[in-house]
Order: sequence, then structure tokens, then C-alpha cells
Amino acid sequence: MQGFDASTILAIGLGLALVPVLTIPYVAWSYRHGVTGLGHAAICVAGAVYAMTLWTFTIVPLPTRSELSCTSPPTPQLVPFASLTYVDWSAGAALLTDPMLVQIVRNIVLFVPLGMLLRHLFGWRTRTIGLVGLGTSLLIETTQLTGNWWIYPCAYRLADVDDLISNTSGALVGVLLAPLLARIPGQEVSDARRAVAVRPRRRLVGMLVDWLSVQIASTTLVVVIFVVAAQLGHDLDPATDAITAACTAGSAIVLLLVVPLVGGSGTLGQRLAFLRTVRPDATRPRAGQWLVRFLTGAGGYFVADALARAFSVPGVMPLARAWLVVSALAVLLLSTRGISGYASGLVVVDSRSRVRPQVVRVADVDPRRLSSAVLALAGATYVVGAGLVALSALAPRVGVAAVVLAVVVLVLTTLVATGHVLRAGILLARREGFRPANALGLAAVAGVVTLLVSLVLAVVTGWGWLAALTAAGLAATGYLGFLFTAFLVFGQLYARRDPDAGMDAVVVLGSRVFGDRVPPLLRSRIDRALEVVAAERAAGRDPVLVMSGGQGADETVPEAVAMASYAVSVGADADRLLTETGSRTTQENLLMTRELLREQGLGTELVVATNDFHAFRAAIIARELDVDAQVVGSATASYYFPSAVLREFVAVLSRSPRTHATVLGLLVVTAAGLGWLLGR
Repeated sequence: MQGFDASTILAIGLGLALVPVLTIPYVAWSYRHGVTGLGHAAICVAGAVYAMTLWTFTIVPLPTRSELSCTSPPTPQLVPFASLTYVDWSAGAALLTDPMLVQIVRNIVLFVPLGMLLRHLFGWRTRTIGLVGLGTSLLIETTQLTGNWWIYPCAYRLADVDDLISNTSGALVGVLLAPLLARIPGQEVSDARRAVAVRPRRRLVGMLVDWLSVQIASTTLVVVIFVVAAQLGHDLDPATDAITAACTAGSAIVLLLVVPLVGGSGTLGQRLAFLRTVRPDATRPRAGQWLVRFLTGAGGYFVADALARAFSVPGVMPLARAWLVVSALAVLLLSTRGISGYASGLVVVDSRSRVRPQVVRVADVDPRRLSSAVLALAGATYVVGAGLVALSALAPRVGVAAVVLAVVVLVLTTLVATGHVLRAGILLARREGFRPANALGLAAVAGVVTLLVSLVLAVVTGWGWLAALTAAGLAATGYLGFLFTAFLVFGQLYARRDPDAGMDAVVVLGSRVFGDRVPPLLRSRIDRALEVVAAERAAGRDPVLVMSGGQGADETVPEAVAMASYAVSVGADADRLLTETGSRTTQENLLMTRELLREQGLGTELVVATNDFHAFRAAIIARELDVDAQVVGSATASYYFPSAVLREFVAVLSRSPRTHATVLGLLVVTAAGLGWLLGR
């Protein structure tokens, strides 16, 4: 690959690598101006990739000295619109592939994102964006004219005035298309002056800014030291690790310990995110608490990094990075206090609030969302990988054996799971009939097999189009497979945990009944609810039991009535049992039950019982409806579970169709393009 292909791949790689440097500060700055959301962050990431695109298309591919011809360097083209004279306008349909016309269009398209991003992110006026586009293009052309500012003895690319015109035109076209970026979901705008509850994402932004500030400060110190040493004629290469370690530790101590200790409120990242660290009684932390917070948070990571560099201790850095990941996950999944907050006895509050000495309450993070599952799986995967790397560094043979064992276990687990899904799909079709909803497991297995076959064919035949399709399929399968694994594992852990004590009501979600007979699937829900009620009564509390379910077209009695009859027959207290008979969906179950409890003058803190495959989606729905509910799951027949959990997964994805469609589209298009480039 070379030319356009190499520049494209390099731009994507460098753009993603520089995301922290190019986007995190802007995300923090925009938060201070009231703009937040994943959609906004995604646009910032795209901006980082685009910035690298401009850079790589300016100088890549770099020629070697032997390839450079300074006897006849490119002559600058200074005649406006001269490029148009080289277009064969009489070519008819072939005009669309005319090399010069394609080049002109490409130069226009290259600057369209610049205009879109500047208008959308900064709100600049059209004239300003046009001038910035012109200036950026002029910088590029000057770079080409001077041989990358005289790094090369002569120019190796043509500087063309028509490029200035095309690029500037592209930036202005981007202004017209900028409203499209506003349609991307996840770009909330709020009053930046108003104090709001501290959320996990906000804490994470502060943590990322702190991490980035230490990285930038330490790197700058190292560069300055080496530049000064070089000017003085000293060779510091033998002491590189020691100098880097000292700069890293020093930067971390100053920025993450001294600054908050002297300032008395928080680190740079916390201040950018409107956060302030206080004691639970809202008073200023003590010096010892700041030190504990430093060592158990990002400061501990940087100290470990410095020690590993200075003394070449094997295995320390993977474990330190794993600790950093665990710390971030604790904030995202458990509580905004984080591990360092619990260790030091400190909490984080909004710096805009006028907090008087009192008890500051920090609510636990709500786990009822798919993103929690994804983060948990990603973090667990990283921690396991880091552990294997550390083990390999400390004991290479043991580490290799552990890696091999992990791979074998993963492969065997995948094969066993695939076999179980296939067997369950066949049994389900035999027992309950072949319907699309029952065939999801079989369809998933067939899709994976087809993808593997196409992968083999693409490698053997070398067909570019098949490589593109296969790469797109692998990208989509990887994305959906990772989400499904997260949904499955996290959902099952969530469904099987014991609920917090003290609920006002235990609610059983209905499902199909046959006459007044409750089938095993529904019986298991009721039995699980009765277990929760029994545990509460054993502790001296007496929650009400609610059966929720209306009457379907093929049912002779409301589901709640049949459920109540079964519950009483197995020992439920009829005097503490209510029925809600109007609901037809999970949403209606939750909303109508809450309304029923309010009408009865009862509290609305709920524990909801359903099957394990449905528990996590029910919890997600409850969160979206702002229903105070924990959800517990009951066991499901093994042959029924695979298709049922796949249906639930599809239903969860359908609650955010634009988000997943956008991510899938980007992944598929990118993978297909890379597959085509690599397969040519």
C-alpha cells in the first residue's frame, strides 16, 4: 500500500492514538460551557482522526533520499483554475473517473469536515471558517513547497494554488453541512452555572484530564532536559529511564498531591469538571487524607510507573495499569467516590454548590444500563490480560502456560456454548414449533459458520470484494458479540444477586397463562418472589406482594388472577396480595403497578421478579421509566434460555437504534474499506 491508502490508514491510527491529547481537554472545556454527552465526545474523536488526516495527506508517503529528485523538483502551479483545463470535459460518462477531476473533488471533500467541525463545535462565523480553511490550506501548500520546511533539500510534492481554492471551498461547503452534526444523538446542553449531581462520566473526565496533565507535564520536562543537555554537550541516553521516572513521579506529586493540598479543593481535572473533594461533613480534607487519596488513585499508578522505570521491576506496569482501570470502573459501576475516596474517607461534590458542613451523601451508581455491562466486561478483560502479561514477565514459563490455558478455555467455552445453542434451538423448535422468535439461536450459529467459511475463502482466493464483505461481517459480529457477551454475563450476575432489604412491594411480572393454569416459566417467577417476601418477613418487615399482568387475546382470565391463585395455593398471604390486571407489556407492568400502590397509599420502592433472561432488560426499562425497582431473576429451562436471551438482547439494542446503527455503520464501512485495501 502507498499513497492514498497509506495516508488513510496512518490517519486513522494516529488520530485514535492521539485522542487523549486532542479531545479530552476539549471535552472538559465544553463541559464547563454546558455541552456534554457521548455523541459530543464521538464528534471530538472524529475531529482528532480528521486532524491527523490533514497532516498525513500533507506529507505522507515520505520519500527516501534515493527516491528524491532535486534536479527536477515539482514546479509550483500559481495560475488559478489551471487544473480545470486538464479535465477532459468531453469524456461523457468517463468524466466521473477523470484523474484531474477526481483530484479536485477530493481536495474539496478533504476540507468539508473542517468547516463542519468548526461551525458545530465552536460556532464560528462563515467568514472566519473560510479564512481558517484558507490559512490551513496555505500552511499545507507551503509545507509542500518548502520540502516540509527544509527538512528535505527540495520539494517532493506540487504546491498548487488551485488546491487553496478547492480546500477553502470545501470548508465553506462544510459550513452548509454542519447542521447534520447537530442531529447526532447524545449532545446535551445545560446551564453550566447550575450545580448538578456528580455523575460517573463527569468524574471520569476529571480523572482523564488529571492523567493527561501528568503525562504532558512529565513528557515536556523530559524533552526540555534532553534538549538542554544536548546544547551543553552532555549525553543523557544512559540515564533515560531514571530521568523519565523522576519527571513522572515529580509531575504526579505536584499536580495530584501538592496542587489539591495547597488549593484545598481538588486537582486540575476536578476543577475543570466543576468538582471539589471534601470530607463527608463537607469540610476540607486533612493532609493525610490527600496522601492516601493520591497513593490509592492515579498517583499510585504514576509512582509505580516511576519505580518500574527506575529499577526495571518486571510485571509492575501491567498491574499498575490494571489498577488504574479498576479504579475507573469503580467510579463508573459502583460509586462516584471511587476506591481512593473510600480509602481516604473523602467524597466528591459539585464545586458550584454552596455546601455547608453537613453529612454529604453519595448515591451508588445505578447499574441498570447496558453501558455498565459493556464497561464491566471490557475492564475485566483488560485486567485478566494485564495479569497474564505481569505473570509472563515475572515467570515466563508459567505465564506462557497461563496464556495457553486461557486460550484453550476460551476456545472450548465457545465451542460448548455454540453446541448448546444449536441443541437448544433444535429442542425449542420441536417442543414449541418453528417460529422466527424461536430460531434466533439457530440463526446466530448459522451466521457465525457462514462468516468463518467466507473468511477461509477470502484468504484462499484473494478476492478483494469478498475480503471487504468478510471484514465488514467480522466487525459487525465482533461488536454485537461483545455487546451480547456483556449483556449475558452482567445480566445474569445482576439477576442472581440478592436485593437490598426494605422494599415496599415485591412485584411479579406476568406472562402467558393457559386457562387458570400457570406454566413452569411463570411459576418460577412467583416462587422467586415468595422467597424474597419470606426473607423480608423473617427480618421483621412485611412488603406487599403484587401480581401484574393483563389478559391476552388467547387467555381466558387475566394473568394476574391466575398468578394470585397459584401464589395463595403455595402459601402466599392473600391479605397482603394485590393484583394489577391491565398491563400488557413490561413498561405497563411497572407503571400500572406503581400507580396501584400509590392509590393504596403504599410506598413504591419495588423488587421485581421475572425470569433470569428478562431481568436485566426489565431493570433497564425501570431505570428509563424512573421506577425505583430492583429486579431479581428466576431460573429458566436450559433449552429455552438461548433464544429467549437473544430476543431480550435484540430488544435492548432496539431501545437505542440510532446509536447502535451509527456505530455499526462506522465499523462496517471502515472494516470493509480496510479489508478491500488489504485484500487487493
